Amino acid sequence: MEQHLFAEGLNLLMLGMGFVMVFLVFLIFATTMLSQAVARFAPPPVIPKPKRTPQPASAQTNEQLVAVMAAAIHHKKITQSSRY
Repeated sequence: MEQHLFAEGLNLLMLGMGFVMVFLVFLIFATTMLSQAVARFAPPPVIPKPKRTPQPASAQTNEQLVAVMAAAIHHKKITQSSRY
């Protein structure tokens, strides 16, 4: 009786693994065929226009940026010290 159950278990194991293998092969085939179909009917890729290189910032802009950053740091220090 136990020998019969073991053989039946092996049979189910092979049958299940066989179905999984066939399904995975079919899935690979279907995915490959769909990607080829999409590549055939898809529009050609659009090549983006080259972006202009940014111009170097003027000295006045840098000075304004430094002033704004210093004011922000000062404001942050003031608000932190007033909490405690």
